[in-house]
Amino acid sequence: MSKYSIANTTREERAERLAQAEAINSLGAKPVAPEDQELFQRHIDGELEIEEVIQMLIDKYKKSPKALND
Repeated sequence: MSKYSIANTTREERAERLAQAEAINSLGAKPVAPEDQELFQRHIDGELEIEEVIQMLIDKYKKSPKALND
């Protein structure tokens, strides 16, 4: 079990990790797409493990690499 799993983290810890990632992202990357943000929120809410979110995003962008440039 990952130290970042839902069982090993609080909602607040998951939200803080996302806030830190968004801060780093704001230094030069494109904003997170709303549908991707919804996946992250589901992780914060304890519905999806972070590994599931990552895999869903990998699958999404493999199917549509153009989405990376939108």
